[in-house]
Amino acid sequence: MKSLAVATALLLSLTLVGCSDVEDLARDTASDAACSVARTAMDEAGDQAKQAVEGLDADPQAARRELTALRDSLQALEGRVDGETGGKITQAREALDKLVEQADAAREGTPVDDQAVADAEAELDTAVEDFGNLC
Repeated sequence: MKSLAVATALLLSLTLVGCSDVEDLARDTASDAACSVARTAMDEAGDQAKQAVEGLDADPQAARRELTALRDSLQALEGRVDGETGGKITQAREALDKLVEQADAAREGTPVDDQAVADAEAELDTAVEDFGNLC
């Protein structure tokens, strides 16, 4: 009888470990999928922001539209990716906020603050690179 109880306990513990492994695998798979989607969005934000900034003086309206769309796509990801990787998405979105502000200023006829643009681009590049290293 005692050996039956031990065997049952052992079988039960193995079953629970197996369930835990399946749950961990499912969680990791979901996390990997979220990371993949977010990585694509971050890479596109970095690349497309550079193109938009190049046209900032020539067509500030178009640059603003592009930068706003990029910012909004990252904003939609915020909260879906957590931890340090989520923080990098927020940093990238904040950098895009600064670039949108410069596009707004240019649209209103105010000269673009080249240093503010360079700083925001550097912040965006750092956030994208750091995100890639984490995710």
